Amino acid sequence: MCARLFQSVFAMCLLTLPALAQDEPDTIAPEIGSRVLENYVTPALARFDETSSSLATSLSAACESGSAGDLDAARSGFSDTLSAFAHVSVLRFGPLVAENRFERVFFWPDPRGVTLRQVQGLLAAEEPLPSDLADQSVALQGLPALDYVLFGTGGDALADDARRCNYAVAIANNVAEIATELEAAWAEGTSFRDSFISPAADRDPYRSKAEVAGEIVKAAGTALEFARNAELLPALGKTAEKARGKRAPFWRSGQTFAFVAAQIDGVQKLIEAAGFVDGHSDLVNGYGRGMNFDLSHARGALLAVETAPEMAFSAEEDRGRISYATIAMEGAKHTLNGELSGALGLVMGFNALDGD
Repeated sequence: MCARLFQSVFAMCLLTLPALAQDEPDTIAPEIGSRVLENYVTPALARFDETSSSLATSLSAACESGSAGDLDAARSGFSDTLSAFAHVSVLRFGPLVAENRFERVFFWPDPRGVTLRQVQGLLAAEEPLPSDLADQSVALQGLPALDYVLFGTGGDALADDARRCNYAVAIANNVAEIATELEAAWAEGTSFRDSFISPAADRDPYRSKAEVAGEIVKAAGTALEFARNAELLPALGKTAEKARGKRAPFWRSGQTFAFVAAQIDGVQKLIEAAGFVDGHSDLVNGYGRGMNFDLSHARGALLAVETAPEMAFSAEEDRGRISYATIAMEGAKHTLNGELSGALGLVMGFNALDGD
């Protein structure tokens, strides 16, 4: 299931782009890569690095002190890290997909409960914890695993269980290390960064600003599609009776809707940074603002849900809010893949998830 969905999401990556720089339409901002790097990538990565490092520190303090206040601080730090990663998750290309970094931080979807099974097995085992989580299954390494350790059965007594506490710290350190790796991969002087901000015929992976624009469009569309189809719809079900709130990410911590709303906010900030909302092309701006209208309403609907995620998907009023959000997200994605891409001179390929 995971492999099929991952492949389906990236079926939307087929783009027909102008082969030569001189063929590129003037609707694409000349410095699109630099704009996105400065206004979105750099601050998003910095926040992820900061919050994940702080989380590791606060968890260590909670394990040492055993105080309820320190545990609350660590749990708050977890929420901050989720929000930060939600924005980084929109950048699902280049460094984030290299070395399985996305899956190591966010192993999802997980319809068979691999994370729960492996985490419970690790906690119950008698042998010492692995010295390096990076060598273990991706299901043991990231935020979904930490969600269970902090908020699942036994999470309230975290400090009373040395093994569980040490594992929580290990996960946080692993996530923080990945955050540091991402910043390094985007750092000044790296070949990927140089190609992204100054594409050229002899540079990989981007040879023109149209290819950079195409990557940004793909990233925004993939983020919306994944959040809708992998994070919300499986829990929503076709009817209230078939709703399964526990199939949503981060339901134990109650962060499901805040996480998806942060992903939507990330898409909005990404297209704004790319000049698709207030750039030099009125045509592109019109479509970008239309996207923002839909996405703002989707985000607002999700943030209005106050019921715990495991119950919200079957509660009539909240179910309506979630359903509305998925419709608005789909509308924004169609604008992105259709009118906005056309205005940029990009032609989107067939998306295998359409109609799901």
